[in-house]
Amino acid sequence: MIRLSELVSALTPVQYAELSLVLFLMVFAGVLIRHGGRRRAAEHAACAQLPLADDADAQGAPR
Repeated sequence: MIRLSELVSALTPVQYAELSLVLFLMVFAGVLIRHGGRRRAAEHAACAQLPLADDADAQGAPR
């Protein structure tokens, strides 16, 4: 069984870059799957209105 420290010490800088790119793409794909698509469109529309909701409540109130 190869130890993790032996595996990491054998990697070249190019392999570190490739590994980080693969890890980034996996996380990015996970975020797209989790938050993309039409399934969450209503939730995203409601969240998009949150910054504007404060302005509607304070209409006419002195600042």
